[in-house]
Amino acid sequence: MSDQKLSSSNFNIRAMVKEDIEQLGAIELDAFPELFPPTSFKREYENSNSNVLVAELDINITRTIASEKDLAKSNYRKGYTGWHLGDRFIAGMLINWRMAGENHIISIGVRRDYRRIGIGKLLLLSLMEMASNNSNSIVTLEVRKSNLIAITLYQKLGFEIVGTRKNYYFDNREDALIMTLSDARENTPRAENM
Repeated sequence: MSDQKLSSSNFNIRAMVKEDIEQLGAIELDAFPELFPPTSFKREYENSNSNVLVAELDINITRTIASEKDLAKSNYRKGYTGWHLGDRFIAGMLINWRMAGENHIISIGVRRDYRRIGIGKLLLLSLMEMASNNSNSIVTLEVRKSNLIAITLYQKLGFEIVGTRKNYYFDNREDALIMTLSDARENTPRAENM
């Protein structure tokens, strides 16, 4: 991507808008190619118990990019990025369902060329801040037992392993660890200082 090195500080977190649906579908296809059925982002957008957070590249940086090829590289699954020149550029997303008095993270996905710069962490911190500002301060998620990078991040943010879901993942029958943040109000300030 041009000569500019990006970090998570170049991204803003916001709620999805309807115009984001195509890009979110492409991010999910790239991050989770085995997912079936794919998420209906239109349904998520219309569901009052769902909120989808997106990591959008700062508009000032987007305007300096020379072409679509600079932002959305060609090595995506089936060459499909969902992004078109002139659109806001989304590099990551987090799907959260509010249910039974808690927040349940359904999915976190980041475009492959934008991984390992802190976008996933930025999305999680934003959700934790939202949760700490309302009565639903518990946050739960499932993660592949083999995904040590994600597990380590979640633990640094205060999540604890509270159980296992056997054969949870459809593609390889891998177990999922259930991880919970029992009170986002307690953990959010500590996480922001990391």
